[in-house]
Amino acid sequence: MRYERPVTTLRVTRRRLRRRARPRVRDERGAVALTVGLLSIVLVLIAAVVVDLGMQRVARSDMQSVADVVALDLSRELDGRTVGELTGATPSIRTLAEQSRDRNAATIGETPEIAVQLGDVGADGRFIELVDRAASPTAVRVTASTDVSFAFVSGSGGASRSAVAAATSFACYKIGSWAAQVNTHRSVLLDPVLRQMAMATGAFSNGGTVSALSYTGLANTKLDLEALAVALDLASVDELASAKVSLRRLFVAAQAVAKPRPSAAVNILGALASTASPTVTVDLARVLAADVGSSLLTGAAIDALDLVGGSIALLHGSRVANIYLGATLPSLTSAGLTVSLLQGPRQYCGRPGSDEATGVRSDTEQLTVRVGGQLAPTTLDFVPRLVTGLLGPASLARITAENYATFDLGVAGTSSRLDSVRCGARQGVVLDVENGLANLTISTPLRAEVRAKLTVLSALGVPSLVDAVIRINAGVTVKAVVGGSSRADVEVMVPPRSFDTPYPTGSGTVSITSVTRSYGNVNANVELLGGLLGANIALNATQQTQLLDSILDSGMAALLSPTAPYSLATTVIEPLLGLVGARVGGSDVILDGVPALSCSRPRLVG
Repeated sequence: MRYERPVTTLRVTRRRLRRRARPRVRDERGAVALTVGLLSIVLVLIAAVVVDLGMQRVARSDMQSVADVVALDLSRELDGRTVGELTGATPSIRTLAEQSRDRNAATIGETPEIAVQLGDVGADGRFIELVDRAASPTAVRVTASTDVSFAFVSGSGGASRSAVAAATSFACYKIGSWAAQVNTHRSVLLDPVLRQMAMATGAFSNGGTVSALSYTGLANTKLDLEALAVALDLASVDELASAKVSLRRLFVAAQAVAKPRPSAAVNILGALASTASPTVTVDLARVLAADVGSSLLTGAAIDALDLVGGSIALLHGSRVANIYLGATLPSLTSAGLTVSLLQGPRQYCGRPGSDEATGVRSDTEQLTVRVGGQLAPTTLDFVPRLVTGLLGPASLARITAENYATFDLGVAGTSSRLDSVRCGARQGVVLDVENGLANLTISTPLRAEVRAKLTVLSALGVPSLVDAVIRINAGVTVKAVVGGSSRADVEVMVPPRSFDTPYPTGSGTVSITSVTRSYGNVNANVELLGGLLGANIALNATQQTQLLDSILDSGMAALLSPTAPYSLATTVIEPLLGLVGARVGGSDVILDGVPALSCSRPRLVG
């Protein structure tokens, strides 16, 4: 019988029991590899989308750059030519756009397609396409488009961007300046007006010297604004245009830079400088109207007369000078003349439509004139208006104005707007000019005599056509509109016109456009001829009014006729306007030659 050791058996049993008591662990190394693989696929798909979207985003950026560059290039071609000229030129605006695109071809995607539209930029900053081929555009809109092929998926994506560029045009001009009046030799009141203004300001210590000056010697003397700024220790012309400087420093600097240097101008500026107050300042922004900060006045010049006259006018405060003179007019004797003159000699520099390039009425010639004097007998023949059933054809009709008469004339200002600037072989500007009304009031006694056929009623009430002499004596007050209000586009193109030369914007002739009148102390007498003397005359109130209206209206029209050689218009009103330098129904425009006109300063809009 075999003997087994029990201790060994027990150890084996315990070892097995220990093995059975341990938990069983699973092997997951294959699951991690599967997860990584799935995530890699997702990341690759996301990266593909990101790359394709990124390429399309780059394409958009490229198209914006192309549109900006091409628009700026094309805006340099906007030199006043019309839409038809730009599209039909060789090379055309379309060809120029493609050439500009090809010079900037380093873009992603297909070769960009370029669309070009010509137009203007509105006041709200929006682009307005011009469809009229005769219109001159000032802005261009360029749209650049391309397609980008996707790298990881089939198909392509589009990218399109637009840009608007405008050609910044500018010009400098004057309307109704002091220098214009001198150049046209129409005003003999310029010296008295400026003398009185200068003495009334209290800014000059020697009134006797100032009152003896002849300011017309300053005409055609140019002051370079850059040189004037340097002489005043200012950094730039823009700083000059917004500076406030002492009156003495201004005239000293003006004397130093005056070109050409005639002795008369230098002497006048020297006399003004020596007597001007060093404590009184002049706001040059009110003399030089300009778009400060845009360098539009670079290279500009101003007439010395305009600078001096404008400065004195500003110092005067109201800019009104009342002049009392004795005047000699063809039809008036011992005439007393009172003139109230308002004049704003300012230079306008800016872009078309800008506030800086818009002249307002308060800155242009306004005046009132009152003349009273003994009126030499002025007799004119006229044709009275026929009155059906009352007044027939006249064999003689004559009206006479005589005795003391008064004339009150008011001339309103002129407004202007710079509409466009033209460049090229012919360069110039187009202005929208509106000349103000001139109102004339005449008070004078009148006598009229008319020999005509008159229809009257006999004692039996039977109408008869008889010869009659109608005599009227009346005090009459006539209110007339002289010249009227005119608004027109005014072109100053060089050639055939010239820079720095005044050109009239209206006819300047006296024409009566409307008349209202009132009578006082009317005495009408009708003398019948042809054997019916003493016959009863039955004219009712309506017929009497018709008769007076026909004779006096027709007679006054003759007295105010601009063509009749002895009318009040030609013997009193026109000489009166010439005396004060006024242009009724018009104004003077001066296109400045310096700085040069510009039509091609490109800028992106929006």
